Amino acid sequence: MRQAIKKSRLPYLLLVALVGCVFGASAEASAREVQNLDRGWTFFTDGDTDAAHSRTIDLPHTWNGNDSGTTGTTGSGIRATTGNYLKDVFVPRRWQGRRVFLRIGGAATVADVFVNSRHSGRHAGGGTAFAVEITDLVRFGASNNLRVVVDSSPRLDVPPTAGEERIYGGLYRGVEIVVCEPLAISPLMHGADGIMVTTDRLNAERVEGSVHLELLTPAAMPSGARARIRFIDAEGVVAAQNSVAIPRGNSGNSSGGGGGANHGVTLSVPFSIANPRLWCGTADPYMYAVEVTLRSGGANEANGAALDSLVVTTGFRTVGVDRDGNFTLNGEPLKIRGVVLHRDRPVTGTAMASFQIEEDVELIRRMGANAVRVAGGRHGDLFYDLCDRAGLLVWTDGPLTGSAHPADIDFVDTEAFRASGRLQLTETIHQLHNHPSAAMWGIFSNLSLRGDDPARYIGELHALARSLDPSRPTVASSVRDGDTNRITDLISFDLPMGWESGLPDGVTPWLAQLRSGWPDLRAAISYSAGGSVFRHSEPGPAGVEKPAIYGGFHPEEWQAFVHGEYLRLAAEAPGLWGVFVGNMFDFGAANYPWGDGGDVNDHGLATFDRHYLKDAYYLYKAAWNGSEPFVRIAASRSRVRTSPVQTIEVFSNLPSVELFLDGRSLGVRNSLKADNVDAERAQAVGGGETGSDSGRKERTNGISQRGGEGASEYGERGVSKDGATGVYREGERGVFRWEGVEFRPGVNVIEVRARIADAEAGRNTVLARNTSEARNAEASGSAGSAKVAGNTDNARDTGGAAPGVRAGFVTDKAVLMLDNSVTTTAR
Repeated sequence: MRQAIKKSRLPYLLLVALVGCVFGASAEASAREVQNLDRGWTFFTDGDTDAAHSRTIDLPHTWNGNDSGTTGTTGSGIRATTGNYLKDVFVPRRWQGRRVFLRIGGAATVADVFVNSRHSGRHAGGGTAFAVEITDLVRFGASNNLRVVVDSSPRLDVPPTAGEERIYGGLYRGVEIVVCEPLAISPLMHGADGIMVTTDRLNAERVEGSVHLELLTPAAMPSGARARIRFIDAEGVVAAQNSVAIPRGNSGNSSGGGGGANHGVTLSVPFSIANPRLWCGTADPYMYAVEVTLRSGGANEANGAALDSLVVTTGFRTVGVDRDGNFTLNGEPLKIRGVVLHRDRPVTGTAMASFQIEEDVELIRRMGANAVRVAGGRHGDLFYDLCDRAGLLVWTDGPLTGSAHPADIDFVDTEAFRASGRLQLTETIHQLHNHPSAAMWGIFSNLSLRGDDPARYIGELHALARSLDPSRPTVASSVRDGDTNRITDLISFDLPMGWESGLPDGVTPWLAQLRSGWPDLRAAISYSAGGSVFRHSEPGPAGVEKPAIYGGFHPEEWQAFVHGEYLRLAAEAPGLWGVFVGNMFDFGAANYPWGDGGDVNDHGLATFDRHYLKDAYYLYKAAWNGSEPFVRIAASRSRVRTSPVQTIEVFSNLPSVELFLDGRSLGVRNSLKADNVDAERAQAVGGGETGSDSGRKERTNGISQRGGEGASEYGERGVSKDGATGVYREGERGVFRWEGVEFRPGVNVIEVRARIADAEAGRNTVLARNTSEARNAEASGSAGSAKVAGNTDNARDTGGAAPGVRAGFVTDKAVLMLDNSVTTTAR
């Protein structure tokens, strides 16, 4: 997170207290100025034939916003083209003699910057920020024309060349002008502020390290110039400070700054803090502000003028892997419970507003996850700021991404491709270095191995990441076995069981072979299944029916079943350092006509627009979030049933729940502690069947169970959750069940109620978290039925009326009806 002393760049309230205490501790004014340029750009694409087709837009922006997965769109709606962004900016005369930079938060995929029709720089790679100096190109005291030309066309010299994610194109993050004195903290450190905080020693008694500074220096250095650092805790107390003299920089090779600027200098300022409060993830995400001030010389340091000042925030923690393969935070094992996040939404695409990013992080946090894998590359600055504050650990993918379609190529072994990947990884590490949430560096994801052999290049990227930042492990997501899985420090396997092949219980023999055949592999797993809130499968005698992957029917109930089985069989399995649930949200996917159509991958735990949380979301919340009481009736959107006898399932993180049918109690179900759960488990079937590349069936227990074209799947019909391969014990993993619930013809109201042990504490917890996010349609848990009342005061996942909460209860209701074609006899 970056913060100019004079002008705040953080629009949200989360950091107000910390930044306020920093301001209170420092009365200094900085000569740096930052001007936001997001408003009032003129935009047109290369397909627009004249000025009449141009339009005025604000940033963030993508020209594919209206084609990003809204109803009726297809993959052909995404335009890979060139967009032109023009803006006139007045540059005041008082800036003359200072250095002027343009910082762009993200442009997909290749951007060329022009100032007054003169080229000032190019950046290739859509995920990372970049800055260019424009000092020598601007006219002071006059209006200046800025033009950014952004090209989203596919190309083989800039990774990623492939992948399932859409490339929306555009200036999809903000743009700003940064104005500095000739002696300043450099904005040119690979798109990052020139401040990197590193630690050499960290324990409960002391943290020691250095603040590394990249400085711009003029040819004529101010006499006695010094750099001062101060660490300020969340209470506003200065925990450490130090200052050092700034040496003269190297002369020559001007970087384009007015006044004979030279290379600049790199400084390392040591610091030491006694009894530091560590950043401990979701348990205690404690942060410090780091204030860096550059002063000109004087009779003493206090008399010198403040030439530049910046504040970044950071937290002190260590991450790693122990000898048993466990992920560790501050030396203690931590089981990773993560989700996979794609960075787009309908209408906005990747050009997401701040409140949308805030909502994403809040939904992840409330589900109980402690980690996020950002798929496809770096997210925006705000996302990592929020994860710092929430205590979420983040894995950010690198640019080397596997192809989603047979025509795509993963890796092109040319120097242009390799150099682009190295640069994007370098930029990511520099830009995220100070974030304690940034826990691991992604090197590759889901390579199909179409194209040149990437093994040597993967090793090169791994070595680069370790040299730039030895404090964090490298990681990759894999869909096949092979030696490439041993290059990075950590590996995560994307498993298809229960969706692309077989049944989810195929994970059991897979894990057994992993432990026996590759015991030294530091592995996690990822998994997913499609599910639509508009498609439902009523369980029959043989259980929930498995859908056809490449069809239009992806029922919400099968998705919940798959995730429930993985939770039961693998989520806490020994030998795994974690799980990453795919995906947190539905996302726009290129050439994905299945499910509900519109080229939207429906594997999310919530819908693309975040309006509906699917049953699988509540399943994880029941298992992972022990602090926010809730109940949820499963399959409550499946309102019209065919059978007069039903099994009702409830997800909750509370110890006991009670079910009511039209006001009549159907009994209480209690959660069973782990040591009381019946240890008897039905034996899982052998390895799943997958198709080979030629389309023939074969049985495999290998690390990769992903077949090629023409794969034939077995198990067209799944198993019931009380059947031979999917046993749910009462209350296990937050699932409570009532069997043999008899319905009368017409409308039946199912209500579940759970008592909070401490009514007062429960009220405070539930109401404080949920009131401000009320969404009436989802609060009822019945697809917005007008017949359900009393649920308007709570958010989507409580499903209960505020009066019930105040009485020490959390409630949920669902209106269920028999199909009119079903005839029942009187009872």
